[in-house]
Amino acid sequence: MNTAAPTTAHKKLVGILLTIVFALTCLPAALAVDLNVDAGFYFKQSRGGTCTLASAAMMLRRRAYFDGRTDWVDVTENSVRSTAWSNGLAHSFTYREMQVAYATLPSNNQEKTQLLIQLLAQHPEGIVLYDRTQPHAVLLTDYTNGVFYCSDPAGNISSGRIPLTSSSVSIARASCYWYVSADHNGAALQADDLRLEGMRYPVNVHTGSGMALTGTANSTSGSTLEGVQVAILDENDKIVQSAQAQVGGTSFSLKTLDDQIHFGELPTGCYTYMVIVTESSGETLCFASDFTVSDAATSTAIYWSVQDPDGTKLTDQTITATAEETIQSTLGWLSGLFG
Repeated sequence: MNTAAPTTAHKKLVGILLTIVFALTCLPAALAVDLNVDAGFYFKQSRGGTCTLASAAMMLRRRAYFDGRTDWVDVTENSVRSTAWSNGLAHSFTYREMQVAYATLPSNNQEKTQLLIQLLAQHPEGIVLYDRTQPHAVLLTDYTNGVFYCSDPAGNISSGRIPLTSSSVSIARASCYWYVSADHNGAALQADDLRLEGMRYPVNVHTGSGMALTGTANSTSGSTLEGVQVAILDENDKIVQSAQAQVGGTSFSLKTLDDQIHFGELPTGCYTYMVIVTESSGETLCFASDFTVSDAATSTAIYWSVQDPDGTKLTDQTITATAEETIQSTLGWLSGLFG
């Protein structure tokens, strides 16, 4: 197994190629869609007391559209109700392979504002913003040119995407939110012969702190793993850190690349963590997950691409793809650079 770091010239070349490969294999096909152009995302709540449900349905409708699902128009308040509603919006639920979670906001308005900006950068579908004092919820859609926008499901508020200041909810009074924590609709085809097991990935990294890489990449068919690439991209999708290894076996420990990825050196901001695994047949598995670097406590999660032997750990969060021939040959050539 050759895990030697590539030369500086190789790193520059690999960085350029990885940018192309990541863009083609890891990101949802509908990424270029402008969700701020209303294609029919927004509607009003059907009755009193269901503002959270209506807002969540609009969020999931935008996410389904973003994923390229043709049935996104079928995401409605009533269709979401059966899995998400029990005398109030559940704190966690799954609807059409989209997992929704709940979290609270900091009390400090400056910290709250900054967190919401970061969340919207990570979640183009928007988040459900809730004000307990009214109580009322809206779908916070985006932060554009210094302005928060939303869709308010209340019948007495203008329809469509409007400035948050024109809604009945404010940043100052907002106390919690719902968001899409994982989405398996962006996956194209799962590379059946490839596995990522027990892989730790960041959710938030405390500024100046590290995170150890753990987990293994495996080829279950007995085919040879050709290469593994790990990268961190900034909010502009620019690679700021990367590590690669030529494998030449059926299993590879990500711990081998731990000394090349330095989370503690990242400044505060929003990032994407990516892992690409390729094997000799040309199949590719790509994992991608957004994370933040902030003063909040470090938090991580564990990803399994399949159930573990006890059947207790399922796929958590990933975007996977089987690359087309040109992508596969490029990845193969990339791995060849490290020989």
